[in-house]
Amino acid sequence: MSNKNTDFNEAEVIEQQAKKFQKELNSGTVALMLLSVISQSKSPMYGYEIAKSLQLGNDHKQGAIYPVLRNLNSKGLLNCEVQLSESGPPRKYFSISPLGIKVLKQWESTWRAAQAQVNNILGLSEHNE
Repeated sequence: MSNKNTDFNEAEVIEQQAKKFQKELNSGTVALMLLSVISQSKSPMYGYEIAKSLQLGNDHKQGAIYPVLRNLNSKGLLNCEVQLSESGPPRKYFSISPLGIKVLKQWESTWRAAQAQVNNILGLSEHNE
């Protein structure tokens, strides 16, 4: 027997849990993605350029990267230089620091190991995709 109230509540719970999972997953991967994008750039990048490179969609608000950039900078993983802008306020340009390169290598290794473990448990593999 199906009850519309139960179905609605179940659908609501599923949606809430999916959003919660996505938020937790995003919070753990944004710093990795930021360091990676910045490390691949031939020159320092400012926030909007970084957001464009990440092709942020609805799941990631562009403004959400700035606290992560500040945190990475405060930990010494990024270098930050403020430059005047002709089209508005001064811009902060970010580049990866030597420590950031080392941390990125470790994070990439950790990501690959975690991804392989999750794929294995979920029964996913590169051959099945």
